Amino acid sequence: MRFWTTVSAMFVIYCGGPYGIEEVVVQSGPTLAIFGLLFMAVFWGIPGILQNGELVSSIPMKGGIYQWYKQSWGRYWGFQLGWLEWLTWMFDAALYPTLLAEYFVIFIWPDAPFSFSYGLTLSVIWLSVILNIRGVNLVGPLFNALYWIQIIPVIIFIYYGFGIIDLSTYSTLHLPPETDLNTAVVFALIFGLWNFSGYSGLASAADEIEDIETNYPKALIVTLIMSVFAYVIPLMIGIAVDPNWAKWDEAQLNLVALTLGGTAFAWWFSIAAQTSNFGLINGKMMLMSHLLKAISDDGHLPKSISTINQNNGTPIGALITQGIVLSIMTMGMNFIDLLVVGTWISIPLYIIGFFVFISLRYSKPYLPRPFKVAGGMIFPWITVIIPTIIALFIFIYTPEHYLMEAIPLLLSGFVIHWVWNRFNS
Repeated sequence: MRFWTTVSAMFVIYCGGPYGIEEVVVQSGPTLAIFGLLFMAVFWGIPGILQNGELVSSIPMKGGIYQWYKQSWGRYWGFQLGWLEWLTWMFDAALYPTLLAEYFVIFIWPDAPFSFSYGLTLSVIWLSVILNIRGVNLVGPLFNALYWIQIIPVIIFIYYGFGIIDLSTYSTLHLPPETDLNTAVVFALIFGLWNFSGYSGLASAADEIEDIETNYPKALIVTLIMSVFAYVIPLMIGIAVDPNWAKWDEAQLNLVALTLGGTAFAWWFSIAAQTSNFGLINGKMMLMSHLLKAISDDGHLPKSISTINQNNGTPIGALITQGIVLSIMTMGMNFIDLLVVGTWISIPLYIIGFFVFISLRYSKPYLPRPFKVAGGMIFPWITVIIPTIIALFIFIYTPEHYLMEAIPLLLSGFVIHWVWNRFNS
C-alpha cells in the first residue's frame, strides 16, 4: 500500500466517521462527550501516534506489536501480551457488525426480530472473512473506495449544520439522569480511548505497506487530524439539531441527517454508516489475522491457524478462526458490553505497551529509529506518564459489574499457554 492508500486504510480502520459515536452523549452528556473526545485526542491520541510511529520505524516486522513485545520482554511474555492484544482487537472488531445491524434495524426495520439482526451480523462477519482471504490486492482498493464513501457525506453533513452549532450548550455539564460525575467522565474517556487507540494495529501488516518506516508515522498524524473533525463537529451539530440527547440511540445522526438534508441525504448518510462499519470490521479482520498467525507461527497455538491460502498468500486459518470467535461473541453481548469489557481488558495492555516503548529506549539505544520522539528521555517519559494516569483512572472507576466478565479474559493467555504446552508434551 502506498502513502495515501495507507491513510485511507487508517481512516477506515481507526476512524470510519462519526457513525455509532452517538452513545457517548447518552452516557456522559453533551459537554463531557465533546470535551472528553478533544481531551483524549490530545493526551491519548498524540502520545499513541508518537510511540507507535517510533516503534514501527525501528521494528517494522510482520506481526507488529507482538514482535515488539517479544524483543522487549522475551518469548513467554511476548505470547501473553500478543494474545491479549489480539483479544482486545477482537472485542473492538465485534462492535462493528453489531453497529451495522443496529443501524439497519433502527432506520429501516425497527421491529425486526433478533434472529434477523443476528443473521445480518453473521453475514457481515463472514463476508469480511471471504474478502480478506482474497488478499490485499482486493482490500487495498476497497479501502480507497470506502474512504470516499464515508467522508463525503460527513463533509456535506458539516456544511449543512455547522452554522447552527450552539456553543452556549457547553457552558454547563448536563449530566445524564441518574448518573454521577465519575461515571459520566469514565464513559467519556472510554469512548475517547476507543476512538483514538489501536494505532499499532496496521503494523501487523508491515509487509504490505510501502516505505513503512516513514509513511506509517506521517499517515497516523493525518488520520488523527481527520478523526477529530469527523467525530467532534458532527456530534456538536447533532446536539444542536436534537437537544433531547438523553433519548438518543446508536443511529441518531441518521435522523439528524434527515432533518438537515431530507430523505435522500438521510439514506446516503445511512449507507455511508453501513460502509463505515463494514470497512472497520474488514480492516480489523485483516490486522488481527496477521497478528494471530505470527503467534501461531511461534508454536503457541495450533499450526492450523497458520494455514496460508495458496492462491492469495493470505492467512486463511487465522481468518476462519476469527470468524468463528466473532460469531459467538456477537450472539451474547450488546454494543455497550462489548465496548466496556474490551476497554477494561485493554487497559493493562496499554500500560504495558507504554513501558515497552520506554524499555526499548534503554535496552536498545542504538536501534535505528528513522522516526524518533525528540527530547532525549524526558519527552518520551511524558508521552508515557500522562496516558498511564488516564488509563488507571478508567481502570479504577469503570463500573464494577463488568469486572467478572473481564478478569477471566485477562487470565486466558496463561490458561491457553499451559494447556497447549501440556497437549504438546
